[in-house]
Amino acid sequence: MSRKLLLFAVLLLFACEPGQEFTPENPLDPNNPDYVAPEVTILSPAGGAVVEESSIIFSWMGNETDMLYRYRLDSVWSDWDLSEMITIDYIDEGEHGFAVQSSYVTGDTSAIESIAFTVDAVEGPALMFYPRRQVTSQGSSVQFQILAEEVYNVAGAEFTILFDPTELQINSAAAGTAFGDYGEVIFISDIDNSSGSLTISTAVWGENSPSFSGTSDIALIDVQVIKQGNLTISFDGLEIMKDPSNNDITINDTVDGLVVVE
Repeated sequence: MSRKLLLFAVLLLFACEPGQEFTPENPLDPNNPDYVAPEVTILSPAGGAVVEESSIIFSWMGNETDMLYRYRLDSVWSDWDLSEMITIDYIDEGEHGFAVQSSYVTGDTSAIESIAFTVDAVEGPALMFYPRRQVTSQGSSVQFQILAEEVYNVAGAEFTILFDPTELQINSAAAGTAFGDYGEVIFISDIDNSSGSLTISTAVWGENSPSFSGTSDIALIDVQVIKQGNLTISFDGLEIMKDPSNNDITINDTVDGLVVVE
């Protein structure tokens, strides 16, 4: 027997109790007295943060190397993988929740770590598609709200939406809820699916010059999907808002819509 083999046999003899087999220590074995359960910590964004971007980098860290992770923005869990960072685009305005869970290769999972945060990426007064992004399949239809975001004393609005008619078609357009509590709602839509445009004129009419302030939907549109791909639907840049005296209201921003057809 070689000297190395003899030394290994002696080590085995002294490492085991009589009648026991030698088993190497496994730090991921829950029966190991030194076992530490899987953990995960969210590094960014901070809980309670107000994020002024619609594209956010989320990062986290586990307590061991080569751990698996899954994450959830609001409601849908991702698949498990090794990533400790993800960039998510087109996050809508408002409050959101983000959660992460870690796992050892043994399958032991951590508690779910979660935070709440708020997206405030749009400075009003603004017009925007909500949600910013819709994910669907070819041949289906999706619904967008057109939001008047952070407005004051708005009595009317007119805007034109453009799209590629070989990719999308407008099924219908209807009045939203923004003006409904203040008076009679005027809503006129002109759908041209040949050229790829939708023009909407809407206002509120009644005694005492009614108007709307805050954030709410002024139109609802139903969009038919024709092709696959990332399909945009956008404002033409000539949108206007009016106060009860027919004065122009400055529009600081517009946010277009995206339809992701898988």
